[in-house]
Amino acid sequence: MNPYTKCPEFETDSFTLRLVRPSDAEDLLGCYSDPEAVKRVNADCCTTDFNFTELEQMEECIDFWLEEYERRSFVRFSIIPKTAGRAAGTLEIFGGSFNASSDISDTSASDAPGTSDASDFGVLRIDLSNAYWTDMYFEELIRLVVLTMIPDYRIFDLKIKTSNIPDKTAVLEKYGFVPSKTFRPESGYYERVLHTHFCPDKGIAFCGLACCVCSENTGCTGCRQEGCRDKEWCRPYRCCKDRKLNGCWECTEFPCDNPMLNKPRIRTFAELADKYGENALVEALGKNESAGLQYHFEGQLTGDYDLAEDRSHITQMVFRDKTEPL
Repeated sequence: MNPYTKCPEFETDSFTLRLVRPSDAEDLLGCYSDPEAVKRVNADCCTTDFNFTELEQMEECIDFWLEEYERRSFVRFSIIPKTAGRAAGTLEIFGGSFNASSDISDTSASDAPGTSDASDFGVLRIDLSNAYWTDMYFEELIRLVVLTMIPDYRIFDLKIKTSNIPDKTAVLEKYGFVPSKTFRPESGYYERVLHTHFCPDKGIAFCGLACCVCSENTGCTGCRQEGCRDKEWCRPYRCCKDRKLNGCWECTEFPCDNPMLNKPRIRTFAELADKYGENALVEALGKNESAGLQYHFEGQLTGDYDLAEDRSHITQMVFRDKTEPL
């Protein structure tokens, strides 16, 4: 999807997001004329401090945003609460594979992260009026960005300034953002950088863990190759070995009472290996990693798939073209 050919619209439980419009000016002035809301705005590298008092200023700003959209510099979305129906703020995504600094004539740009510094890099800005500046609403928007916008825009290194919003760092950390040590650290930028681990030969563990995209697979040959240090006490490993099974999903007792299979990600991956085949699952996980989805966040053993609402949602994340429930 090229957002500069046709700008998409997005929905969360509470909001609709669409390209900003001139008709939003009066509503958005309510946000950008509020001193408390303006304090939270990231104005780095911008032509204004966004402290507006007149409708004309807001209108000129929207015109500028739309001109930059036409130049394929960034997309500025209006955030519209479903209960109010009026814009309460904006969200900007700068960068990605379709940005003006990359070859947008190729709408099937390389899936491989790291192929272009310009396409790897992105900046996120979220401006909201005080009524909606809560952890719940902020998390809704971050969740949308991480699980939908990052794959759509192919942004593998996303930054967001936090010195102006220190109360929201815990939410960002939950979604894989960490303090940046290299990008304007004095401004408190957080970043979500894709670390590539995909190794298809390591496949899927007997239980359903994805050795092929595991962050610990650099020094581990994988479960199937007896590389896991925990194999001696691992019940699925020993059971599948004893029964000569390729995985728990081949067992007539699946799912059994093994605690590992109570974990939604592991249980779902095992079911998907059974339903679509291990090779198809490995291929999909590799493709998703290259699109920006992280199996493990930096320094953690949880990632984007663990953010899913339920196992059906995990299936949709893995196979984005297969939406039927298990």
